[in-house]
Amino acid sequence: MQSDLPLLVCKVTQPDGPVAYVTLTPQDQLSVRGIAPQEIVGQIIDPERPGIAPDNFARNRVFVEFLHGVIARHAPSLPALIAEAQRQGEGLVVIVDGRAETPQDAVPPEDIVGAFQIEGGRIVEDGYRPNPNHRILGARGFFCLVPELQQRLLEDLAASVAGEGA
Repeated sequence: MQSDLPLLVCKVTQPDGPVAYVTLTPQDQLSVRGIAPQEIVGQIIDPERPGIAPDNFARNRVFVEFLHGVIARHAPSLPALIAEAQRQGEGLVVIVDGRAETPQDAVPPEDIVGAFQIEGGRIVEDGYRPNPNHRILGARGFFCLVPELQQRLLEDLAASVAGEGA
């Protein structure tokens, strides 16, 4: 699955020179209010270099923590995750990045977003554990969530900067 996230490169002039941030927030909103830390997916290390490549990208820890918070809050209500927890019964159910080439087979660590603890066929409350090896940007592009989680991510980001909390 190819990511259809609404990614935008936002160039900002800083005293030390130009900085290029990757964000999910529409340009018209950024022009009005600026950019909040959780809206910065990452930074392009050399903004003069064309394109966005994994070796020229630094993920933003604040965004990554926000992303995992969204997953921890909203994924337990996804019917597919609930069904997998019931089927499996015990252990861990992993959240696989949609860009994984073979999600039913061995998945590289960079494509495992995190995992939920399962007990008695149910998702354990506060049982989500992020995978520190997950890559926001890998060789096959930016991370890719199931549509329901992607929508929640965008909604929660918008709410967080509007002061409504997420």
